[in-house]
Amino acid sequence: MNLDERIRFLVESQESLGKNIERLYETVTQQGQAIQAHEQIIRTHDERLGKIETSMGTLTDLVGRLAQTEIALAGRMDQLAESQTHTDQRLNALIDVVDKLISRNGREH
Repeated sequence: MNLDERIRFLVESQESLGKNIERLYETVTQQGQAIQAHEQIIRTHDERLGKIETSMGTLTDLVGRLAQTEIALAGRMDQLAESQTHTDQRLNALIDVVDKLISRNGREH
């Protein structure tokens, strides 16, 4: 290989290397932009997760309160059922008394 061929080879290699470096630079630049976009997405997701965590805490609190209310309501329903039974017994006793009074008055006439 003579000197001209070697110089041409070196020049071509240098041009090829320069093009490769430009492509790598573009790739690195694109990757940097992609990383920045992903970082923004991650920040957005972190904010959303924070809001979801807060909402879950609120929801858990509400469910707990609802369960307590349901327990209290069940107790009151039991009291009401017991009261209703007592009222029914008293009403039946009153009906018996009225029936007896009507039966007596009916026989007396």
